[in-house]
Amino acid sequence: MTSRPLCQFPSGSKVRVTGLESGGGARCRLCALGLTPGTVIEVTQNGPGPCRLKVRGSDLVLGQGLAHKVMALPADAA
Repeated sequence: MTSRPLCQFPSGSKVRVTGLESGGGARCRLCALGLTPGTVIEVTQNGPGPCRLKVRGSDLVLGQGLAHKVMALPADAA
């Protein structure tokens, strides 16, 4: 199974981060938010607007641009 961007998972999905497709500032920002490889995330809302997530017990909102840089697999497949 191949990784795909976080913004492509529907609401209610539990996924495991496999990598970050960004460099420099965006990578540092994502890591500071707790989105590191191996982390399990719950996508609580995803649609045309921002992507709402539950990460390590905290609620987080990412714009579609940043959500597109987080690569993930379904948590049960990773």
